[in-house]
Amino acid sequence: MARSAKVGEVRKPAKRAGVADERVHQDLYKAIIDHRIAPGTPLQEDALAKAFGISRTVIRKALQRLAHERLVELVPNKGAFVAKPTAEEARHVFEARRALERVLVERAIEAGSDRDIATLVDTARQEKKAADKGDKEERLKLSGTFHLQLARIGGNPVLTGFLTELVSRSSLIIALYESPGAVPCSHGEHLEIATAIRQRNRARAVQYMNHHLQHIEAQLDLSNALVNVDFARLFRKDGAGRGSSPAG
Repeated sequence: MARSAKVGEVRKPAKRAGVADERVHQDLYKAIIDHRIAPGTPLQEDALAKAFGISRTVIRKALQRLAHERLVELVPNKGAFVAKPTAEEARHVFEARRALERVLVERAIEAGSDRDIATLVDTARQEKKAADKGDKEERLKLSGTFHLQLARIGGNPVLTGFLTELVSRSSLIIALYESPGAVPCSHGEHLEIATAIRQRNRARAVQYMNHHLQHIEAQLDLSNALVNVDFARLFRKDGAGRGSSPAG
């Protein structure tokens, strides 16, 4: 039988289910996409549980969710690691972004209200202010916000979900493959895109977005990435594909 409350006893409010799970997920998510945890870093459950002051069960649930979002890799018998995209994955992600964001630009022009588009323009301007102040963290945050705002303006939550994943994966790719001395994405490009959308100029807005994403990809050095070796062809028994035998 449940214990009845005594007269004058104040009951403690029950913790809302899922609050801790959401906090841990959000903190880990932000640390990964802000490059404060590098790709390939092991994510030990015990260390994280101690850091957050929470149970391993909650940590495990957050890691599983991040794995679903492609930011974490769960390796059997080894544990969890921050995802480390390959060069091929990097090319596929940016190819997908070019195709998807073209559609999002067109939808924003068709369906976006003047107020929504004004907000997009303001985000690009705030990004410029952060860049002028040298606030890299704020600039990167606003850069991601710009693309997600654009997705939401189009009014298709499925497309917004796809882009959210792609933007997060792009952050990992940039952390891994950005060339030394690369020129960061210009906040001016976002302002050009937003201005063209405000003018309802479809061709120009699509052109600016395509150029913008190509600019980001051009800052990556994917040339030295490992390539898959076709061992069946390399070691064919008929000798085809083998190099010359050493002189002897």
